[in-house]
Amino acid sequence: MARRSFSGDISGVFASNILGIGSALLIDIIISRQLGPEGRGLYTSVIVVPLIVTSFVMLGIRRSAVYHLGKKVFNDDRTVSGVMSLLVITSILAVLVSGIALLFMVPKGLTPLMALLAMLSIPVKLILVYSGGVYIGREDFKRSNLQVWLPLLYNLAGIIVFVVLIKWSVNGALLALFLANLAVALKSLHYLSGIYKIRISWDKEVLNSLVKIGVVYALAVVIMQLNYRVDILLLQKLSTLKQVGYYSLGVSISDKLWQLPSAIGLVVMSRSANVTDTSRLDRDVAKLVRVSFLVVFLASLVLWLVIPYLLPLLFGVKFIPSIGVVRLMLPGILMFVIVRILSGRFAGAGEPKILISLFVPVLLVNIILNLFWIPQYGGLGAAMATNVSYTLGAIGMLVIFSVKMHIPFTEVVLYKRSDFDFVKNKLKRFLKR
Repeated sequence: MARRSFSGDISGVFASNILGIGSALLIDIIISRQLGPEGRGLYTSVIVVPLIVTSFVMLGIRRSAVYHLGKKVFNDDRTVSGVMSLLVITSILAVLVSGIALLFMVPKGLTPLMALLAMLSIPVKLILVYSGGVYIGREDFKRSNLQVWLPLLYNLAGIIVFVVLIKWSVNGALLALFLANLAVALKSLHYLSGIYKIRISWDKEVLNSLVKIGVVYALAVVIMQLNYRVDILLLQKLSTLKQVGYYSLGVSISDKLWQLPSAIGLVVMSRSANVTDTSRLDRDVAKLVRVSFLVVFLASLVLWLVIPYLLPLLFGVKFIPSIGVVRLMLPGILMFVIVRILSGRFAGAGEPKILISLFVPVLLVNIILNLFWIPQYGGLGAAMATNVSYTLGAIGMLVIFSVKMHIPFTEVVLYKRSDFDFVKNKLKRFLKR
């Protein structure tokens, strides 16, 4: 497969993310208006446990697949067969662990049907995650992009049918999520079976290699996911479902600013697993960090100004308390842009231990601050804790990147005129047209 330019791959992933944002935003609006703060809080509480458990039990196989396919550790057929074999094992394990976790951490209002729908979504979600790792490892961003926006589009259609028309409330939202992921997962399995000779078997050499590298990735992913989700877990224990609803909406809106850095991080991870000229790549990555930070900073200013008018218009006056959450979280969201991009560089290079060593203490700080601030400030306290933890993680990541890649810290963070050559060239081409 011919490799496209760095900017071409990033543009494709970013465009896909934007399509996904449109569907996700409509889903958020409908769920918020139809379910209200408490219903949204219950929905978020039900799916957060399977999300965290899935991140752990999938053993980091997505990133391990990217590494193995990029570095050509084994024949592609053997690697993909190993990934699919592990898919079966981890799906069973994830469902069991999630069921046990829900028994011990029962959200208020949880019913057996809600728990069943949440657990059924796990295997189909894992299919999307694992197959996405295969696509990224072979730099097939067209296919990986499809799996970003298509499930969201299907989910939106399901929300309209089951929540708006049939009025199945939280059950309808969970059913829509399951069916959307199932449809795209089956499509992905059909495609992979057509280009690879897949065998579900116990290939000890491949499985051991995938798991050996993947377990370290898994630990890194779980720690990162806990940094994203631990505040919601603590909110549902230390506060009310309304506060969970307000906070989850604020997070959902503010983290939309991550679409550009997420696209960059994904391409950087894939490119890191496939290139040999790492010195040039590292300088390109540093430039992408600087430019992305500036773009998200400007977008944050706009969001800060418009959110008091936009949020009630889209989500209803019941969610006005979420305005404070959005505004308060913006500094942390901005700082975490750095982590989103640089973590892709270390993951693609096969060095997830760096992420673990940095984010374990950051997670502990996050938990401690949440325990102090949530009882007093509710969702705003969780937002303050997120700001502190995200900022610490970003500064630590910059320092480690500078030292590890032998690039002076000032060269990583200070802007250069050449940083904006890409924008100038694109603008010139646009004006000529």
